[in-house]
Amino acid sequence: MPSSEIEARLEKLRRRAAAREPGLPQRLLKGVLRPLLSAWRTTVDGLHLLPGEGGVLVAPNHGSYLDHFFLAYRIDRPVQFMAAAELFSNPVAGRVLSALGAFPVRRGAHDEEAVATAEAILARGGLVVIYPQGGIRPALDSVPPRRGVGVLALATGAPVVPAAIIEATSLHKAGFLRFPRITIRFGDPIHKPPELPVGESQAEVAATEVWSSVVRLHEEGH
Repeated sequence: MPSSEIEARLEKLRRRAAAREPGLPQRLLKGVLRPLLSAWRTTVDGLHLLPGEGGVLVAPNHGSYLDHFFLAYRIDRPVQFMAAAELFSNPVAGRVLSALGAFPVRRGAHDEEAVATAEAILARGGLVVIYPQGGIRPALDSVPPRRGVGVLALATGAPVVPAAIIEATSLHKAGFLRFPRITIRFGDPIHKPPELPVGESQAEVAATEVWSSVVRLHEEGH
């Protein structure tokens, strides 16, 4: 498929995510997940720290492909995720992911369109999950946090809720068959006053602050 057609499809999905929250498909999936995820004896701590309304960013570590499900299944609000653009390459898969609340982001580059989509979701009072390290990482110290979470926090003033998914890395690939005990820990929201334009250094400082909270939550949960 020509790159122009792919980009047009991705842009359509971004517009859809910006305009409306995920509805029935996500609610049904959460209902299915709650009994299924009991096999991992999942514990969720600090859920009360997540604002019940208004724009909010949730920033967790990312150790496995199952993180999205463990993170979102107990959140009563609609949840929207940044997901790697290549996952949307198949039109059918793209529509399914979009219906479940995901929108595409180009990994390894500053994707202004994805940032603009997240800003629009936050502006209408939505909840966006962004993984500060980007893709799946085997260790919290494998790569430093990217600036994206800092850019969004400073550009929108939305609170950032750090989250630690503990034992996430043991779920990667075939590890989920061992059914380790999983704990999700939410931390105190981090509030940053809006700051425009957002400079690179300011965004890095904000991202580092968020990531330090994620690491601390993870360490305290062991």
